[in-house]
Amino acid sequence: GLEAGADAIYLGGKGFNARAHAANFDIDELAEAIRLAHILDVSVYVTVNILIGDREMKDLTSYLKDLERIGVDAIIVQDLAVAKLAQQVAPNLHLHGSTQMTATTLDAVRFYEKLGFTRVVLGRELSLDEIRHICKNCKVEIEIFVHGALCVCYSGQCLMSSFIGGRSGNRGACAQPCRLPYELIDESGKNVLPPNENYVLSPKDLNYSAFMNELVEAGVASFKVEGRMKKVSYVRQVIGTYRDILNRAKGHEHELTKLTKHDTLALESGFNRGFSTSYLEHQVGRQMITAVAPNNQGKPVGKAVHKKGKLELLLQETVEHGSLLKVIQKAGSVVYYEFDSSWKQIKEGHYVGTPEEGMADGTVYVASAPKQQKSRGLQEFTRKYPVYAYLQMENPGVSLTLLLENGMTVTVDHEYVPKIADHNPTSIEKVQDQLSRLGNTLFALSGVNMPEGPYLWPASVLNDLRRRGVEALEAELIEYHRTEWAKRSAEPSDYSELQAKSQLEVKSQLQTKSQLEVQNSNLSLPAISARVDELDGVRAAIAGGAHKIVFGGDRLQRTPYQADVYAQVVELCRKGQVYCTFTIPRVIKDDEVETYLTTLQAMIGAKPDAIGIHVPQALIWLNDLGFTGHIECDTGLNIFNTHSAQFWEGLQVSAIAPSQEMILTQISELTRHIHTPIETMVHGRTEMMISEYCAIASFVGTGQKENCPAPCLKQHYALKDRKGELFLLRTDPYCRMHIMNSHEMDMKAYVPELVQKGISILRIDGRQVGSKQLERTVRDYVDILEQRKPAPPKQQDAMEAPITRGHYFRGIL
Repeated sequence: GLEAGADAIYLGGKGFNARAHAANFDIDELAEAIRLAHILDVSVYVTVNILIGDREMKDLTSYLKDLERIGVDAIIVQDLAVAKLAQQVAPNLHLHGSTQMTATTLDAVRFYEKLGFTRVVLGRELSLDEIRHICKNCKVEIEIFVHGALCVCYSGQCLMSSFIGGRSGNRGACAQPCRLPYELIDESGKNVLPPNENYVLSPKDLNYSAFMNELVEAGVASFKVEGRMKKVSYVRQVIGTYRDILNRAKGHEHELTKLTKHDTLALESGFNRGFSTSYLEHQVGRQMITAVAPNNQGKPVGKAVHKKGKLELLLQETVEHGSLLKVIQKAGSVVYYEFDSSWKQIKEGHYVGTPEEGMADGTVYVASAPKQQKSRGLQEFTRKYPVYAYLQMENPGVSLTLLLENGMTVTVDHEYVPKIADHNPTSIEKVQDQLSRLGNTLFALSGVNMPEGPYLWPASVLNDLRRRGVEALEAELIEYHRTEWAKRSAEPSDYSELQAKSQLEVKSQLQTKSQLEVQNSNLSLPAISARVDELDGVRAAIAGGAHKIVFGGDRLQRTPYQADVYAQVVELCRKGQVYCTFTIPRVIKDDEVETYLTTLQAMIGAKPDAIGIHVPQALIWLNDLGFTGHIECDTGLNIFNTHSAQFWEGLQVSAIAPSQEMILTQISELTRHIHTPIETMVHGRTEMMISEYCAIASFVGTGQKENCPAPCLKQHYALKDRKGELFLLRTDPYCRMHIMNSHEMDMKAYVPELVQKGISILRIDGRQVGSKQLERTVRDYVDILEQRKPAPPKQQDAMEAPITRGHYFRGIL
């Protein structure tokens, strides 16, 4: 990255980052990387972008202090606990909000701005217009991903890897289940996918190279290329190409800077799964998915045609011998060929062979070239500062002044007094040769000026002056970078202002965990809550004895709610003397905010007991709409530790639903350190993913979300994996796809233990469940909680059906 012209590099240490299986840097390696980068005036950002457990806080504190000590410019964070801790123990570290924070609106960015962040990395799902709107209306710097791998799920909201295999993307250990094959099954059990198109969750890579001019004009401050766990050759090629494109874009502010053929070929020659600009152009659908194969697609170079028992390669570009070719056939199957001397050249670009792998008609790609197949290590830097050397005679001694083109100078002295030579004085060529021995430093000698006269200049003196001059120049450049970086410091965070702005008036729940005092009803704890998205579900849950209803949010149906539904829900809850919470979706984009605020007004007008939030910017919306009731934190906020919970408790929320990736001992630890009631899911199908992309629209509909005929309204679909597990697909009113767990969670056998561990509210997710079944399930939990019936035996309960205990007893990596 440094060599290719990056303005900043981001990298991970040995812990606390979202690439846990990468080699990563130890603290000494980080320090050396920072030294080199700062000499080149390149910033270094270290990723601390995972959720942190309570037992890791001590090590994290030491780590943050070390990062500040060695001069890291900024840390990239997901967990608010990390941000809060960094401000306390390493205040010189700038805070950059990770894309794992799911920042998709201007108000989300403003929220992090208030907390002292200097930069926010937006969600990858935003369009050019949405990016422009945010950039033009916020104070912090905006960064976006422009090239590299793309998650199919909104970053920070994916549970699929951890629930399937115990490896969490939120902990830097994603197993990439999105890159596995699936069948798309309809209600009859039929696979509706075309032959060989099974990778329906595997997106192509981002490539926004053709839009750099527009993105510069939009106000984007930083363009992020994903280079971690990639070969050196890939990083050098991609960064170098974007450096050239960005330089041209900056030179032609409002004039379109077209992508050259050289740019395109350079990016295609590196690892890629095919390229997509779908989100940026607001075109989300089948064309953004690499359904045939999830691995490197390579560069298209021609066609393969099977004729008379031979395979002809019709190549439009020069291909090196030793390259690995890949032919993708129309049916989707892939065949690989070694391009060696066995291929007979008929004429330029036309080759014939009879490969042992068989015949394959289709498009030919270079999967890898010989030079790409060889591992390239770190080589001597070629990105160097031109430096001019001035030798001068002093009284007494001599000095060497090194001058850079930007005017920066350093001078070092030596006690040596030049002597007049009797014969063979030191020539300027010899002095230049000695001073030019700069080795693997970041400098290259451009010229020498020295006193005239027949003087002797010993090599030992010149070497000493050169060595100390380089050290002084490096120190001066590092200090220059640090001084300039310090000028970009953020405004001090103001939690009290945020709390005052939120106007969250909560009366007594911070003093007692036994009862929540609300407008029209009391909720005695412990309690059973039911999350539902239909009026029939509300009625069924109340009939079953639920103490609390959680309604709204991510409705797992394509059709939106009618405005009067919220008043009806409150009325049913009041009659049943049941606590009523409305909840907000986990993802909202700026072009949806205006419409959603109308919905939020209807919620507030219905006078629920509380409103639950999955996104932090909802605090701003509720304040602007004059809501002064209770606010609850829901699972989308990824509260994973005591520090994060205490942050929200400081904003006086009335209940907290922590991350669903916490184990029971972690939750129990949480309950001992905060006063706010804890609510966790105990029954139902866990949402594994939420995606802007929809597999149903892409492979059953028209291929695009836009103008989709909504086949999801006619029947339900599911993904079937290689083990035969079915993951139900549901769509919401925003046409987002939700993937549900293949197994239903069932914690009836553990109700007494959960309560004993301090969990106050046990939630049943009753969405997509029939009314009678929901009523029975709620009644079972209520009866067990209130000791009208015993909990079922744990082992027997687990044998009756394919159920899951979630992460209560199974930790994550």
